[in-house]
Amino acid sequence: MEKIDNAEKVGEWIPASERSPEDLTPVNITWVNIKPAPYYAHVKDEMFTATGILYHGAWYWYSAYCADYLREYGDNKNDAIDEHVEIIAWQPLPEPCREDDEE
Repeated sequence: MEKIDNAEKVGEWIPASERSPEDLTPVNITWVNIKPAPYYAHVKDEMFTATGILYHGAWYWYSAYCADYLREYGDNKNDAIDEHVEIIAWQPLPEPCREDDEE
């Protein structure tokens, strides 16, 4: 795994307008739906967090399957983030828990 640059500290949000994460690197994202379907009108302009992945300038909802599919086929319409969802900021994921860390 690649070391995180000092500018990308875990827990610090990086505005998406300033810069993007590396392609195919899962990151936490803050997102807002600026034009939801009528039955989701109550979430318009509300901020949420999730895990996403950027690939060639397009955002996708992250899963290991999604990342593998993007690597192999270069597109994944099923996991593409809707054009009305705006990614506000992102941050690197924390390192996974290791059993030997618990000692």
